[in-house]
Amino acid sequence: MNALRFLRIFRVLIVVCGSMMAGMSPPAVWANDTQAASSPNPERLLSGERRGPSPVGTFEALWVNEGIDDPSTLISGDARKLMVQVWYPATAPENPRRAPYAISPQLYAPEHWVHKLAHVRTQAFLEAPLVGGTERLPVLIYNHGGAHTHFSATFQTEFLASHGYVVVSIGHSGANAIRRFPDGSSYVNDGKKWAGRVPEGETLSRREQLEKMLATADVSLYVNDISFVLDRLTQLDKDPGSRFHGRLDLDRVGSLGWSLGGFTSLQASRDERRIKAAANLDGWPHGLLGPKGVVTLGSNRPVLLMFAGERQVSQGKGTNVEADAARVEMSHAANLHYWTMLQRSTADWYHITIDRTDHGSFSDTSLFKPHDPHMLNPRTAHGIINAYVLEFLDQYVKGKAGDAPLLTGKMTYPEAAVLRRKPAKAP
Repeated sequence: MNALRFLRIFRVLIVVCGSMMAGMSPPAVWANDTQAASSPNPERLLSGERRGPSPVGTFEALWVNEGIDDPSTLISGDARKLMVQVWYPATAPENPRRAPYAISPQLYAPEHWVHKLAHVRTQAFLEAPLVGGTERLPVLIYNHGGAHTHFSATFQTEFLASHGYVVVSIGHSGANAIRRFPDGSSYVNDGKKWAGRVPEGETLSRREQLEKMLATADVSLYVNDISFVLDRLTQLDKDPGSRFHGRLDLDRVGSLGWSLGGFTSLQASRDERRIKAAANLDGWPHGLLGPKGVVTLGSNRPVLLMFAGERQVSQGKGTNVEADAARVEMSHAANLHYWTMLQRSTADWYHITIDRTDHGSFSDTSLFKPHDPHMLNPRTAHGIINAYVLEFLDQYVKGKAGDAPLLTGKMTYPEAAVLRRKPAKAP
């Protein structure tokens, strides 16, 4: 990971933390994207994304965890409310309705970028019937990036559903800019439970600020959201009135996510025993590095870590640029945390870097802004990312038989550098 890329991600992390503490205004990383989204985008912008053999259905719902007092708000007795969106293999409906990219834009502030994409439609059918048959379907939990929406990786959630997964994306309240819920209640992230801030009057170096954030920022609330959603899915599987009655295979569950959601998925692989494998897409450690943290302890579940590679390697030229030693130090410090985790992990792991991509390449954001010709075409990047993620999940969640050609190196993309766990030598 080069210093320039890390500086960009570090700025994103600082902005995300700041936005969480300031009522969830859209993060600065979206400034250019919001401006780009104000220009016309085709209604079927997502139609060029690759999909699998099955039609996809989707719906959005409000799920309320009555079991906890939401720590992200100061209102006593305020149950934890989550917007979720589910994608699933479907039977194409007789009267198909393409789902809008944002099903409920009214839940966000008037200035939020979702309103500029109201005309965009996805490839999924709104409220389509579940695919017929009696086969139980594996389940994936998707976790969004900090200050982004639960549908900000539709390129991936639709893709995975089209390959036979039920994908449930959790809108983690307090990390997704939501302002109200469909039941008419409003939401304000005023609990200030997001740790990692620099205390007033305290002066820290950039490295110290980074380490404080990585060591103290708390994702336990979001991991608890995953457990609640899995409990709710268990209830739906048992409910004769549910579309998922008898169709969810909750012995085959995986978790994945982008940015903050990626690290949340890794921590969930440690804390939530129902998670069989986890994929982290360009997310850095956001806390829990202590005695309960996945970075400290390692994971005993298969994990995939995938990171952006920017553009320097692909140009095939020598590099001679000015460098800030403090930034380079931060880059190495952050990277070291994950190598420490992988060293302590007991299951298979994969560390993949995709050249000529940036942080937004692992979400839909790259589709809504002008393309940088030095970077991979967004659809090309999405195709590569999805190919590795699908093979990983098929191998470790579905338990699919086969030799996993991408993960084993029998097939390669020239843009991808893959490092995988070296088997222990026999005594």
